Amino acid sequence: TDKAHCLCAPPGTMFAVTQTASKALLAVPSKASKTRTGRVVSKTSVAAAVPHSAIESGKKAMLTGILAATFAVGSVDPAQAATVFAGKYIDPNHPHCPREIDADGVISGVDPVPFAKGRGCRGYKKKNEAAAVEAGKISLWSIKGVVSKDDATILIDFNQKDGSGESFTGKWNGVGIEFPDGNVWEKIEASGKPTSGAVLSEK
Repeated sequence: TDKAHCLCAPPGTMFAVTQTASKALLAVPSKASKTRTGRVVSKTSVAAAVPHSAIESGKKAMLTGILAATFAVGSVDPAQAATVFAGKYIDPNHPHCPREIDADGVISGVDPVPFAKGRGCRGYKKKNEAAAVEAGKISLWSIKGVVSKDDATILIDFNQKDGSGESFTGKWNGVGIEFPDGNVWEKIEASGKPTSGAVLSEK
């Protein structure tokens, strides 16, 4: 071979030479690489130089970041999720009988026994509730209401609690829930003055 085209390499190193020395491609083992000084460094040696704990820590940090980003996108502010109907109410048709709606639209209340329009729960106190139920003076009930997508109305199927067959859609009028029969459940605001019925329901 012409010495002008000779590529010198350490013994045992495989190489190939094309017609032009500038296009020569040095073939080296696939599991090794050269440093700038020509020293052959094994890939396994590089991997061994990185502690296993550091690799695992990096994986955990990446997973934590992905989960945090997922929760940030999918989380909903409870204040935004709550319906305008959530709160405590006064029912004029049943004085002193608590009425409450939670953030999921579940309505719960207390009724006098026997139940009739105009009858109230006079003398009702929260601390004596269990005894009053056992004595047959009051009954507790809960209904799953259906709140409209625009949060303007709520469907309450009273048939679920008393078998009356009555089902009403109440609309939010700014101060409470207005029903088709003209009855209005007035919402008790925390900052406002509660009625005597509201005071009793808190005790």
